[in-house]
Order: sequence, then structure tokens, then C-alpha cells
Amino acid sequence: MVPRMLRRFGSLDLEEKIINSAAFIAVIAVFCPWASGYLLGSDPVSYSGLGFYTSFIGASVLLINVYILALTVVPLTGGPIILKKRKKDNVRLACSAVSTILILSALSVLMRITFQFSRMEIRFGINTALIASMVVTFYAFLRVQEQKKSEVEEIFHNPARNDLSGRVDQIKEKVLTPAPLEPEEHRISRNI
Repeated sequence: MVPRMLRRFGSLDLEEKIINSAAFIAVIAVFCPWASGYLLGSDPVSYSGLGFYTSFIGASVLLINVYILALTVVPLTGGPIILKKRKKDNVRLACSAVSTILILSALSVLMRITFQFSRMEIRFGINTALIASMVVTFYAFLRVQEQKKSEVEEIFHNPARNDLSGRVDQIKEKVLTPAPLEPEEHRISRNI
């Protein structure tokens, strides 16, 4: 089952692969350390996205990115289609934008705490989650723009017009190619 799913995942568009990979990285980053250090002279502590003051934000980011992954993974494994293809990119864009905003708010909370407690530090987990969420947002935006472009092209698509444009190109090629010129006679060649 896993090789078949990997083969199906490999057949997806490049943007789709990037979106799902970045969402998976964001899910993993929620479990990585977001803050660590010494809190009021205690032993060293380390908090993931699901601990400390930002636990609700981390849980929300986790659920949003799991949902973004589920939009693609569930149909790949043979499950039902969660959303229609037309709405999928718009929902992904909205969810990833919310995820990015939530991570930025968690980062601001953690920065405030690190300013209050000098021995606390922000760790790589929140930065990884932020970058991954921004990548998902960017590529979801690109997919939405591509979808809008294809809808507009669909509206203005006229098959008869394409046939005419092909004929016009053929006529232009015939008209624009000049006939070869006859060789010129020079004085030097006549004297010999």
C-alpha cells in the first residue's frame, strides 16, 4: 500500500508536492522545541508547540496542517474526496494563511517571554513551522491564481478561432517568404 501511495504522490503536480511536503514539515515542527531555557532558576526546560503558553495555538496549527494534508492524502489512499477540486485550492489558501498568522502570534508571545526571562530562548521548531506554513501559503496562492487563469481561458476559448489562426499563420508564411533572386552579372565575370 505504501509503494502505491508513494507512486500516486509522485504523479502529482510539482506545486501539489511542495504544498503537501511543507504541510507535513509544519506538522512535524509543532512537535519540535519552540522555546527552551531556564525559567526562574529551575532546571532546563524545553517546550514544543503543544506546551507552554502557546499550546492552543500549536494545537490549532497542527489541526490546520493535518487538514491541509488530508485534502490530498485521503483521496490518494482510496478514501472519499473531501472537497471538490474547484474549492480545494481556495480552502488551502485560507487555512494556510490562518496557520501562518497563528504561528506569527505564537512567535510574538514567545518573544515577549524571552524578553522577560533572559535565560529563555526561541528554538528552531517555531521557525521551521513558520517557514513551512509560509511556503504552503505561497504555493496555495499560486494554485489559486493558476485556477483563475484557466477559468478565464476557458470562458474565452473558441475552437473556431484557433482553426482560423492556424490558417492565417500558414498564409503569412507563404506571403512573407520572398522568391529567390537571380544571380547578378558583374563586369569582372563578363571579361573572363
